[in-house]
Amino acid sequence: MNIELTKTQRLLLCGGLIGLASLMLQACETVMKENRDVREKICGNWQSVEGKPDILVYREGELYKVTLFRRLGVRRRLKPETYLLQREENGNLYLNTGFRIDVAYNEETDVLSFSPGGDYIRVDTDNVSDGEKKEER
Repeated sequence: MNIELTKTQRLLLCGGLIGLASLMLQACETVMKENRDVREKICGNWQSVEGKPDILVYREGELYKVTLFRRLGVRRRLKPETYLLQREENGNLYLNTGFRIDVAYNEETDVLSFSPGGDYIRVDTDNVSDGEKKEER
């Protein structure tokens, strides 16, 4: 089979193939980003910007859990409540506490948002220990 193409047709064909290759690379990058589990990035201690209970996100085996540290009663005793942080197939995160709480993470600002529940910022535990700064080694 002998196909004859003019120089203009060959240039258009090459340009189209380069464009197709570029789209394929972008699609592969998008799929790889979606397959990364954002739950690993949000593990750590979080503090509410609105004065709500602090939370801890951690991994236990293959599961990710969220523990809220509430103060209850007259004596203000600390009562931790732990919930499973679940991920839907489309990547959305949520907690089931008897009702659904959606969870979103903004990687650029390092803010964890609960809907309803408000925003949380990461607590830097490297600089604080029992109310005092750790000594430099």
